[in-house]
Amino acid sequence: MPPAAMPGVGEEAAAEEQQQAKGGPALEGLVVGSYCHDVLLRGGRVVGETLGGAAAFVSTVLDAASPPGASFSVVSKVGPDFAYASAPAPARHPPLLCPAPTTSFHARFSDAAGAPDRQLRRVHACDPIYPDDLPDRRFAYGLAVGVAGEVLPETLDRMIRLCRAVLVDAQALIRVFDAEADAGGGGAAVRHMALEGTPYAPLLQRVAFLKASSEEAPYIGVETARRRCCVIVTEGKEGCRLYWDRGEARVAPFSAVQVDPTGAGDSYLAGFAAGLLWGLSATDAALIGNFFGAAAVSQIGVPTFHPEMLQAVKTILEDKAIQRSSPCINGALFTFQRSITHDELHASLEEAARLMCQQKQTGPATDNCD
Repeated sequence: MPPAAMPGVGEEAAAEEQQQAKGGPALEGLVVGSYCHDVLLRGGRVVGETLGGAAAFVSTVLDAASPPGASFSVVSKVGPDFAYASAPAPARHPPLLCPAPTTSFHARFSDAAGAPDRQLRRVHACDPIYPDDLPDRRFAYGLAVGVAGEVLPETLDRMIRLCRAVLVDAQALIRVFDAEADAGGGGAAVRHMALEGTPYAPLLQRVAFLKASSEEAPYIGVETARRRCCVIVTEGKEGCRLYWDRGEARVAPFSAVQVDPTGAGDSYLAGFAAGLLWGLSATDAALIGNFFGAAAVSQIGVPTFHPEMLQAVKTILEDKAIQRSSPCINGALFTFQRSITHDELHASLEEAARLMCQQKQTGPATDNCD
């Protein structure tokens, strides 16, 4: 199958590509979404308080897995109560400070039979991210990764105009919050609405990739959305599936002992983007997404990665990635189908995953500064 044209690429995008040379580095990305405070509860008792927000997970994986020469900027907002300014991700990619309190979520976990694994409530909401908050320069790619409604439709439109290719997490588009529950002091229950009923729907045809969890997929309308962009549905321990206009693919998972599912989808999307930056096809890049998604659920909060594991992954990518003068994510065409080395890539990454498990038992992890 020949490469597919990227949605939204035309004369305007070609003009943007010429202007990009006047902006940031050729492989500079833009991550838009806020850092958060996450509180984990089980049986009504607090069992963990961590840095949260998709931007924290995404920036951690991109810092760890991007190829040499790639960089990115983060646009995130926090309040004066932000407790994690010195954590690795915010320290490297500082947020904008607002008067409103930092966005905060309470994740309630249940062991009861038949109950949802996790009930999520938004306790505080920081200011939204406005179009004028974005840097005024061109980017190779953008990731719209809002978690609390902070990425406004007009902000996503601005991202699409600034970025050569935009990858979107569905939770940034379809989450709604129960105001009545919020008035009762327990936080706003997180729910979903159909994508077609939102002002984001008309923008979808200008997006390159839309990622949704299996729980979110019914709300985005996969069969409709796949005619506008490539849709990725993550399926936890079953891996993921990719759907595009003329085909689909299933991508195998990596085993992991789940400790905290928070950030799995964010880590997946960042790993997927990193795979594209290395020159992989979309289906091969999904292996990198599955790998980092599995790494995320095996830890509480934003994951940390051992240097030896990261070096093993980068060595694999250097060996398997297609060397391109213009990487997929920064060109006008995407290749969706799996390469002839897909199974070999999966086997090599499985070895790296085993190395990660062994190192968790024998020594401390890095904060991904390398």
